[in-house]
Parts: sequence; structure tokens; C-alpha cells
Amino acid sequence: MNWTEKYRPKTLSEVIGNEDSKEKLVRWFINWRSSDKYGVLLTGPPGTGKTATVYALARDFGYHVIELNASDYRTAEKIMEKLGFIAYGNTLETYISGRPKKLLIFFDEIDGIDPKEDRGGLDAVLKIASKKSVPVIASANFIDPVKHKALLDNFEVIEYKRLTPKQIYIVIKRISELEDLDVEKDTLLEISRRARGDARLAINMLYAVSVGGDIDVVSNPLENMPLDMLLRRISSSSSQLEIKTLLDSNSNHWEDVLYTYFDIISRSPVMKMERRAALLEHISILDVILGRMKRERAFYLMKYFTAILSWIVNQSNRWGAVYDGRIPEYRLYVFVLNRDVRAELDELLSRYGRRLHESRRKFIFDSVLAASLANPEYKKLLEWVGKVYGIEDVLRRVKQYGVSKN
Repeated sequence: MNWTEKYRPKTLSEVIGNEDSKEKLVRWFINWRSSDKYGVLLTGPPGTGKTATVYALARDFGYHVIELNASDYRTAEKIMEKLGFIAYGNTLETYISGRPKKLLIFFDEIDGIDPKEDRGGLDAVLKIASKKSVPVIASANFIDPVKHKALLDNFEVIEYKRLTPKQIYIVIKRISELEDLDVEKDTLLEISRRARGDARLAINMLYAVSVGGDIDVVSNPLENMPLDMLLRRISSSSSQLEIKTLLDSNSNHWEDVLYTYFDIISRSPVMKMERRAALLEHISILDVILGRMKRERAFYLMKYFTAILSWIVNQSNRWGAVYDGRIPEYRLYVFVLNRDVRAELDELLSRYGRRLHESRRKFIFDSVLAASLANPEYKKLLEWVGKVYGIEDVLRRVKQYGVSKN
């Protein structure tokens, strides 16, 4: 089991650091029905204890947590599909047992919901929270005061700060003792320093040391990476531990990585057939797991997902099938479903397609990047290209300085 899950604090007293923030949360929770705010928003860097506090709070007060991650639930339709029953104040268990179950809704990484792009997702969150049927808590690493103004206006904001090296040391020393690890004090102090206030990163570093790994491998996991950067990092890695650490730190890209490597392995000109068949069989297993996680909310399967996926990536790298910069077709068309992007793409295609003598599909795969960069007036298309190719820095320079049209 992942150590961050295995050693997640059971009670609030076990949550290290941010004492003032924990006290504010408890005060709000005790009086949540009478509060003039719909819910609470916990903000702060990763690994500072936001999620741990929510689950410890729920356990202390006898509540069951229903967690939704913005990576999976971004639109009003998906959110209401999961939580619509709560608007009526009843659960299936209430009807079966006659005893209402105390529920707490937790929207993790709510900053991943874009009010403009995600079809009413934030409005759905506010609608559910405003009914005051159950307490609602949200968390965010970085909150945009403009995009998320409605959330900031209606939720009480509680800030979490990075942990000190001393607090990190307390966390990992306890785990090393429980795991009966033979780790020197100097190593624990080095981990505490390198973790930069992120307890989750420190625990991953301790695990790396426990299995004979190098602290340097996991000391900079780079969370929230663009997909292109993540694919290049894992494709160039020769360490399964590093690959798993990068995947664990970028859970919003799990599905994309899975299907990208399906594409990479399927069309590899160098991989032997029996090796390809073995990896594709494991990808099919992960596809089933992913389907169950979505369909049945079987999130306990998450602990198997990155373990298998990191093995697939590592084996693929060893056998010569590596990421070459190409994005799978399914991902391109996910973005092209946006009406504004599609309109700009069609216009650009009409301007360049005939001149380049390319089909629509070939244009999308081979030429849309250069064509859109050469025409920065296509703002929606530029944004789409940035998301697909992970070239936000290039796009910022284009928007700042402009590019002469051909």
C-alpha cells in the first residue's frame, strides 16, 4: 500500500502542523449549518495536510467522506450524477436501514474546475453547498481570484502553509519507526530539508530510501506538469520508481498516459511481437480497472493503477517504444469537440489545407501546431494547442510579442 495512504492521520491530533488552520476548520464545522458561508475552502501548496485534515475531521466527528476530484468531475452533469441525491437529504442507506448516515462532501483540487470551460461545474458545486444538506469542504493548491470569485465569495477560506523541516522530520521519523527501517538520522534530516514543506514528497523520498533508491530521483517530482513534459520525463527514465513517483504526482494525466502508451506500443516498429502483446494485455487490464473506478466509484483500485502503469512504461522504455511527441488521435478530438476551437480549426484548415495538399486528419496531426503559432489571432485554437502539446511558454511568448502572419 502507498505509504501516504497507509500512514494518513486517523485523528486531528495526528495531523502535524497548521494548528491555527485546523482550529478554524473545527470551529466552522461545529457550526456549519448556521454559518453564512456555504462551505470551507482549504488553500495551500501540496503536501501540507489539507486532505489529511478533512479525513481526520470526518473520523473524529463520525462522518463519511464523499470525495470528488476536479480531474474526474468538472462539469455540472458529472457532479450532479454523483451528488444529486444529496440535494434531497437522503441516501440509499437511509431507506434501507432507516438511519441517516452523516455525510461530508469533499471537492479535492477544485481549482481544476474552469468556470468558463467546464459547463457549469462550479455552479453545481455552489448549488449543492447552498442547500446546507451536508457540510461541504473544498481544497485547492492555487486559486484564481478572478475565475473563482464566486467560490471565494461564498466559501470561508482557510490557508494552509508549508510544513517546517522539523515538522516533516516528526512525520517521517514516526513512519521509519513503524516500518522498522534502518535509516540514519542524517538521512531523515536531509529528506526533511529537501521536501520543501511537502509531507507527501517526504514520505515518497523515505520509501525510495527504504527500497534502496536514491533521494535525488524523487526529490523533484514536479506536480501538475503539462502532459507533453510528463510524457517526455517518464519516457526518458530508466527507473520504475521515478516513473511511479511522477505518475503519483500527476494523477490528472493517468488516463492520457495509459492511452498514449497504448498508441506508442501498438505502432512501435522495433518492439518484438510477444513483448508488444504482453504490454497490451496489461494495458487492457488497466483499462478495465479505470472503467470500474469511473463506473462503480471503486477508488480503492487506484493503488494498483500506477504500480501497473509504471511497469508498462518502464518495460516499454527498455524495449525501445518511447514517446516521440505524437499525441493520440482520441485526445486531439476531445479538444476539437469545443465549438469555438472547431470553428477556428476549420477556418485555419481552409486557409492552409489546400496550399499544403493535406487531408484534415494529416493537417491536425502534422501541421496545426505550426499553422496556429503563425496565426496568434486564433486564441481558442492556440489555447487548445497549448493543452495538447504542453507548450504554454511558447504560447505566452507568441501572445506577448506576436508572430507575423504568413
